[in-house]
Amino acid sequence: MNNHKTRWVLLVFVVVNLFCFLAQKRYLFTTLKINFLLVVNALLLLMYFFNNIRLSKLDKTNPNAMIRSVMIGTLLKMVVFVSVAMVYTTQIKVPVGMPTLISSMGLYLIYTWMEIKGELIKK
Repeated sequence: MNNHKTRWVLLVFVVVNLFCFLAQKRYLFTTLKINFLLVVNALLLLMYFFNNIRLSKLDKTNPNAMIRSVMIGTLLKMVVFVSVAMVYTTQIKVPVGMPTLISSMGLYLIYTWMEIKGELIKK
């Protein structure tokens, strides 16, 4: 797993965590819920590695299996993302806010795009 696409994903993870750290220390002004973004970022990184392991065990000769697997991984990531958002909002009982949800969905799209682009490049 020590390849080029994994390095880019780890770079995105570090940059988002650095932004959250600077926002928590009040070096950057933001209205985002930083703890929520940290949880989403860590969860998306874990889901990326889970999907990467799952895709590495896939039959490379069957293109339909690859497409099905990518679609299942994207759906699984979305279900986990939505369920964690619901658990977070019910446990914390503080509204998350639209900017935080939109930035979380942006992170979701970035991680998903990097995962799919990496699989297409591997082919």
